Amino acid sequence: MAEFSKLVITNKGQALIAKMIAGTGNIDFTKICTSSTQYTENQLVSLTSLSNVKQTSLISKVTRTNEVAIKVEAAFTNTDLTAGYYMRTIGLYAVDPDIGEILYAVTIETSGNCYMPPYNGVTVSGAYVQLVTTVGNAESVSLEVDAAAVATIGDIKELQEQIADLEAFVGYTDADIYGVEVDFVNKKFTRLAGAANRTAGEGFDSINAFGGRKRCNLTNDGKVVAYYGDAGFTTTGKLTQAVDLNPEGTETPDASLQFAVGTIVQTMVEQPKFYYKVVPLLVEKKATGSVTKKVRYYVSDTKKAGFKLHPAFIENGKENEKIYLAAFEGSLYDYSASAYIMDDAQVAAFTAAVGAGDMLSSIANAKPMSGLTQNLTRKNTRILAENRAAGWEQAYAATIAASQLLMLIEYASFNMQSAIGAGVTNKTDDGSTSMTEITGATVNLGNASGSVTNGNGFNIVSYRGEENIWGNIWAWVDGMNEYNPTPWEAGSYGTLYVADHGFADDTGASPYEDTGIHPCYGSGYVSAFGYSEEFDWLFITGEVAGNSSLPVGDYFWNGNPDWRVARLGGGWHNGANAGAFYWTLDDASSSRYRAIGGRLVYVPSKAEAAA
Repeated sequence: MAEFSKLVITNKGQALIAKMIAGTGNIDFTKICTSSTQYTENQLVSLTSLSNVKQTSLISKVTRTNEVAIKVEAAFTNTDLTAGYYMRTIGLYAVDPDIGEILYAVTIETSGNCYMPPYNGVTVSGAYVQLVTTVGNAESVSLEVDAAAVATIGDIKELQEQIADLEAFVGYTDADIYGVEVDFVNKKFTRLAGAANRTAGEGFDSINAFGGRKRCNLTNDGKVVAYYGDAGFTTTGKLTQAVDLNPEGTETPDASLQFAVGTIVQTMVEQPKFYYKVVPLLVEKKATGSVTKKVRYYVSDTKKAGFKLHPAFIENGKENEKIYLAAFEGSLYDYSASAYIMDDAQVAAFTAAVGAGDMLSSIANAKPMSGLTQNLTRKNTRILAENRAAGWEQAYAATIAASQLLMLIEYASFNMQSAIGAGVTNKTDDGSTSMTEITGATVNLGNASGSVTNGNGFNIVSYRGEENIWGNIWAWVDGMNEYNPTPWEAGSYGTLYVADHGFADDTGASPYEDTGIHPCYGSGYVSAFGYSEEFDWLFITGEVAGNSSLPVGDYFWNGNPDWRVARLGGGWHNGANAGAFYWTLDDASSSRYRAIGGRLVYVPSKAEAAA
């Protein structure tokens, strides 16, 4: 890959800037030239011309980047080249009103790899040049370009995105784009593009974003040692048989690919990356913020024009091919006892000690941990998750949103209680205990969605490997802080802040960002979600005028002032209120409750950053 030095403004370029500042001239950029001469950095400022000029291109685009800088673009192709050359120097030219055309600025290629081949009559090669330079006062720069200039890759990309946006409003027809249109007003759902003739379940198994979800065993350091269906797969939290990932017949096995009986593993769901696009056909402005009224939601396994990688796969700017979601609700691993706590005994030590403290777990046959008597706040749940090792967190806003979007598109519905099952939501609360059912009833469902009746007669649900996303026990959700006005009264709206790393409570400071989404005051069934262009992937309630069935079918609570934290899904006694989109933003960060627990996630880039 070609690498270029910092753009150096020549002496004549500096003189032209001085004239411009003094008001005696403007800067009119004319062309960009390439040269095969290898100059040194010390030579650049005094250059007045380039030797061995090989190609010249007219300026195709000039844009301001700020008050004192501009971006100049040009494109080169090899269609007129009979001999190849190494592009070693690039020069930007401008017109000086007193002396004519000058060499304004220069940059040199430093890798030695920038070769422009001759045209062979078959393959066209090209280069896209984008130069950013200081001009002193951008208002005195000519922004006109030559009509004969060749369009740059940037121009073409911008045009492609504009076409994609138009296509999105018209409606995609691509077989490898899968979408749903939601008319919140008329409570209507319409499958779009490649999803049009598919049904939930087998109809989506061939799509990697959906069918690529697999239960697996993940070690504390992020190695997948077995998938559901493999001989070594277990849901017990420890390997019950040795696993060797070396290819059969390997003469010198790699010991790092051999895992002994007793190796600690969590049961997770491997989620492949996917891309998404949200098209707001009708958005209604409220007193604060906007809400959805008619929206198209799309996903694709591959990047399409106008599509973005879902933020669940981006952490602090780093992209991930896969993330790992908890198959089961969180239970406790007691580090001092080297044992999983299977009965929600209230013995957790909330001391941050990565690899050497109590840990949040994802295993079968355990009673989910709760805040019955112990101080299981969101912060303390975070500590237990992060104690497992670098890369482990409790579920956070972006990872939750990924599963929500997939569910919506696959079932063409928000109401997962109707689509998959009610979940453990119909118990009569005793007012004093943690009444959860143990994890693992859906073990035999494997990677499929569905519901089963457990030995106690209760409905246990799973979405493609994730058991009890709703019902049984609430789950704290990290990376999401809300600030509600004081006094908090009818007609008020909160301010929602979101982060994908550096999680903390009661703050909107960096790395948290203001989403522009404003959760509404009060409680009720969801009728619309808050909307902002940058955070269009979030499903956070902005209006509560729905019912227990449509358009969402899930409830919402938000009615306390000051900083609030988030929990999702509902518990054993929440009935029709519960669901995959049932948020409560009522709790202070100091809150704990017998009906709230947590879920694990593992994000590889978080571990890589800590290595």
